Amino acid sequence: MIYESSLVDDILKQADIVNVISSYINVIQKGRNYVALCPFHDDKNPSMMISKEKQIFKCFVCGAGGNAIGFVEKYEKIPFSSAIRKTAEIIGFQDIRLNKPISHVQVDETIAPLHECIEDLTTYYQFGLSTEEGSKARAYLEGRHIDLDQQERFRLGYAIKDGKGTVSYLQQKGFSLKTIEGIGIALAKAEGTSDFNAGRLIFPIHDGDGKVIGYSARKLFDETEGPKYVNSPETKLFHKSSVFYNFHNAKLTAKHDGYLYVLEGFMDVFALDKIGIKSAIAIMGTALTREQASMLRRLNVEIRLCLDGDAAGQMAMMRIMGVLDAADVKYRLVSEPGNEKDPDEILQKDGPDALHKYLNMLVDPFEFALNYYQHTNPLGSLEDRQKVVNHFLPMLVQLSKGIDLDNRIFRLSKVTRFDPQAIAKFVDEARSRASTERPMITELPEMEFKPFRKDLRRLQNAERQLLYSMFKDKNAVDFYEKNVQYFYIEVYRHIALHIIDYLSKHEEIDVSLLINEIAMKEAPNKDEIIDEITSLNAKNMYPDPTEQSLNEMRDVIKEETQNLYEKEALKKSLLGKTPREQARIIDDYNRRKMKKIGK
Repeated sequence: MIYESSLVDDILKQADIVNVISSYINVIQKGRNYVALCPFHDDKNPSMMISKEKQIFKCFVCGAGGNAIGFVEKYEKIPFSSAIRKTAEIIGFQDIRLNKPISHVQVDETIAPLHECIEDLTTYYQFGLSTEEGSKARAYLEGRHIDLDQQERFRLGYAIKDGKGTVSYLQQKGFSLKTIEGIGIALAKAEGTSDFNAGRLIFPIHDGDGKVIGYSARKLFDETEGPKYVNSPETKLFHKSSVFYNFHNAKLTAKHDGYLYVLEGFMDVFALDKIGIKSAIAIMGTALTREQASMLRRLNVEIRLCLDGDAAGQMAMMRIMGVLDAADVKYRLVSEPGNEKDPDEILQKDGPDALHKYLNMLVDPFEFALNYYQHTNPLGSLEDRQKVVNHFLPMLVQLSKGIDLDNRIFRLSKVTRFDPQAIAKFVDEARSRASTERPMITELPEMEFKPFRKDLRRLQNAERQLLYSMFKDKNAVDFYEKNVQYFYIEVYRHIALHIIDYLSKHEEIDVSLLINEIAMKEAPNKDEIIDEITSLNAKNMYPDPTEQSLNEMRDVIKEETQNLYEKEALKKSLLGKTPREQARIIDDYNRRKMKKIGK
């Protein structure tokens, strides 16, 4: 729901962001700008900057940013449409258009009936749980200590065995077979269309706004076909790569708590809920996607990764760490060496106090990875110990000299039995090499932790500088369209498209109005885009672009993008190969690379 864009633009043109924000919190003038304690995190020193000139705010600690309406939306925790009206009230803006019914944003007209259908189906599943046939599902839930309160709050259900009856029920409610197929439950059989989830316990999965978009269904009867759990297929509503279980509830409490537990399964979420921890979600498996990592980063809270304590769970945590690192997510990990129980098992066998204690056993990524390699790799030979040092070298090189680096070197020396000074010298040498030459790949698994970090950092700097220039100079926009056309980093790519679209309708960029356009489009990643735009415009970061600097940016972007694609291709080519074959492939790659550098 949204007002027409011209009305919102008029409100923003009359709004003074300093006055709007100061109606909520104290602001202090500092030069041309204003500063304030950021209300979106526990701020002790003023870290929020407010630009009267650009009509934007930006917190340099938690990353929150936007225009006047965006501040009201975040502070009041209200929908964007309500924030528009509230901002108008604050500045005394009056317009007959504010009294008109709010119009809908343009959406796919087929979406609304899908939402209605899946909502009715969820209610039907909930009813199924209360039937005589649903007694086995109720018994299972009772056996897992999931009480009636949790069953109702999480909207658990049961799909009756008569799958044709379920489809018939939805048709009687007025839904077409096409709509029923569109929510992902229709199973074509010789005798007609049936419910794919028939005979299963139902766990509804919600989007960020709390709407049901799909299901995970657990087998209860031996005669039921398929695996123990089945998830909804990809539909217009359900995209598994960008959903978590319980995210719609947990994202609200996480902002208050300052943390979010990321768990493996539904039962773990219920276990934490039982002991009063509401800031918990499940990834429904052991893999994390880039889209999910971005969702976690945008929460601006500490992520606490807590997968099962068995070997598979610990290995999965190592994989997920690489995804979180690439997305710049702040996180720690729950780790108790030797404990292979999952949170639900701990609660059932050892009680609430034991689970609380376990969840507070938090370690940083370095310590977790060090423990993992110490317990999963033989360290008997010199070569084995050197391999562990090599794995952690990229992480150590990223750190500035100081207590943190010294502490990590000391911990690494205790595990590998190398002298700390020898490791420190090794780090210095690697740092010197990194500043003068491209690192050679010697063993790909050692790159898993922060893959291709140096190439990505150089590419990010070049793309960021060009994007910054596009806000300052229309010539840079023309240069991008003619010579670059595509940014490797997704959020930069989206911002570039928004800039081009905005300038097709306006002579120059008004950052506050551009942010408004993006907010009104309600893109899935609008918060990330707006935060990045305010970051780029919060201060002077780079000199004005020249023809030479634009050409240099283009060259770096093309070179580093090619490097990353080559390394991704190399990584794929090593899958399933023997160590000897991997060594040969890596050697060939390094030779080709040296030839390029030589040219």
